[in-house]
Amino acid sequence: MRPEAPLAAALLLLAFATPALARGEVREVWHAAIDLEPGDRLRPQDVVAAEPRYNRRGYADAAENIAGQEVRRRIRAEMPIMERDIGPPLAIRASQTVRVLWKHAGATLEMEGRAVENGSLGEEVRIHNPSSSRTIRARVVGDGTAEVGG
Repeated sequence: MRPEAPLAAALLLLAFATPALARGEVREVWHAAIDLEPGDRLRPQDVVAAEPRYNRRGYADAAENIAGQEVRRRIRAEMPIMERDIGPPLAIRASQTVRVLWKHAGATLEMEGRAVENGSLGEEVRIHNPSSSRTIRARVVGDGTAEVGG
């Protein structure tokens, strides 16, 4: 065997390994302790910290508190939880009747509309106005309530 072969193999391993693996670190990520359905709110007993089978990006890091987050996609028990599969609780759901407030110069107008998309507090969502058949954008300010700035 040529003396350069072990060195070349080590360099290839370092080049293709993730940074954590190259340093010998293994991080713990959140795994579902039970089957989780969309709309479920995560409780501490619903998740367990464990090393992932594969070191991929996008897992919810066990160092972060995810209790209170809402499940967006079905997650089977013992599977790692991806960051994209959870998020802040929804205050408005698509097709829900929404109270829309317009505030301008001290005056407030109120109307009802139908949400076109889901939204959490602080997010902007599209809302269909049935009386004018137009769609507007409004910021979610509470459960079932959105506000249009003036």
